[in-house]
Amino acid sequence: MTVFDQKGWIESDYNPFILYSDSGNILYANASAEMLLSYVDKKVFYELCLSNASHEFGYKTTFINLSYEKFNFYAITVGYNDEKHIGIKLYNNPQTESNQISKIKSNKIGNIYILIDLCISLASANNEILFKKEFDPTIPEFRLSQNEFTKILRKTYESLSNSSTITTVLKLKIGEFVKIDDKKYRLLELTIKGDAIIEKHDEAIKEISENINIKCSYLKQGISFDIPLIV
Repeated sequence: MTVFDQKGWIESDYNPFILYSDSGNILYANASAEMLLSYVDKKVFYELCLSNASHEFGYKTTFINLSYEKFNFYAITVGYNDEKHIGIKLYNNPQTESNQISKIKSNKIGNIYILIDLCISLASANNEILFKKEFDPTIPEFRLSQNEFTKILRKTYESLSNSSTITTVLKLKIGEFVKIDDKKYRLLELTIKGDAIIEKHDEAIKEISENINIKCSYLKQGISFDIPLIV
């Protein structure tokens, strides 16, 4: 008989799962939940636990539409078997957009780290903004429309010019890919966030992004990009 590693199964789940202590401290969060918690305060989900828990020990599923930044959920399950632990699982809305690109554009191989550093250098030339970087160092060089990509970055940093700190995070997305000519390619997630709310987003950023097969998501304090890793 095959025995499944329950923790490993939960860790790989596409749906976020968070386990709290009775005082609201996080005891465990799977990879999907860690991504969610990088955008949303942990107290939000603890309060959801308390307001949607069963009156007795056990599990209760509630169908509820929830939206946080670029995350959308259609239901939650809250459960507890004792008074010291309570957990919540949030169910992602099925993707309605086609995650497929019909054709690879003829782009040169480039180094995304160099392009980002260049745009940060230009953005920091005439202001006192603190720029922070959190990069996955394992990302190889890949095909990218470099001129248009740098335009996106410059416009993004300009839109965050009211912030005192801007953080740029670059990492591989877990378990997500884009399909091009019936071949799967992994996705990179580039998130650029400030500490001030953006009153109005530059629509040209999304327009240019879509032209080079990059998915752009506007956030309250920044922008996130899904970039195909085409080597």
